[in-house]
Amino acid sequence: MIGAVVFVISFVLFTLISLAVKVLPPGVWVYDWIPEIKQTEYASLVNGVINGVVYGVVIWIAFSLAKTAWERKKKKQPVKPGS
Repeated sequence: MIGAVVFVISFVLFTLISLAVKVLPPGVWVYDWIPEIKQTEYASLVNGVINGVVYGVVIWIAFSLAKTAWERKKKKQPVKPGS
């Protein structure tokens, strides 16, 4: 469940950053590959949403892997006597 929250936060953050900066890959690459997008008034929004999804998924996967590794490491630690 916490992974979904991480995804939503990073999606919103990178979408807003992409709307402000307008030259953040991979949204710019998609913008260049599809010439029909350049002719619409929603081009910057498409760029922002693509960046939000891509970076959101990458951050979500990294967070999930780090959380899993941390939980495994926590399980392997021996319990101290007397605690």
